[in-house]
Amino acid sequence: MGTLGHKVFEPLAEVKLPAESENNVTKERSGFLLHMKRKSRKSSQTIEADCKQTVEGFVVLKGSHIEPNDSDSIPPGIKEARQKAKIDEDGVLQEDVLFKSPSYAAAFVIGGHANGLTEWKTDDGKTLKDIENSEASAE
Repeated sequence: MGTLGHKVFEPLAEVKLPAESENNVTKERSGFLLHMKRKSRKSSQTIEADCKQTVEGFVVLKGSHIEPNDSDSIPPGIKEARQKAKIDEDGVLQEDVLFKSPSYAAAFVIGGHANGLTEWKTDDGKTLKDIENSEASAE
């Protein structure tokens, strides 16, 4: 399956850099951990999730707490991903889930529309947007 481009047997959160992209910016951005924490208005629970950016996309990590209620305006693709994902009765994700964009990853966690560039933050509080802006100004 790997020859067809399907990474079926590889763990989602494992970071693999292509040989030609081993510059400092790629090394800094690929594989770093992002966090989201917010109090939900829908369920009154604290939603707390971890995400890792990899070369394949954004992986919401197993153990993340997911909002149990979908909003009325949830995108259909996100609703389907939430229904298919293994989430226990406490709202804890039981598997890593890959998304192509940070906003889809954030929407999956929140259960509605979300801006992943501002929702996901590093340990020191920098948003993904801050990181992208600092990289753009460094070039």
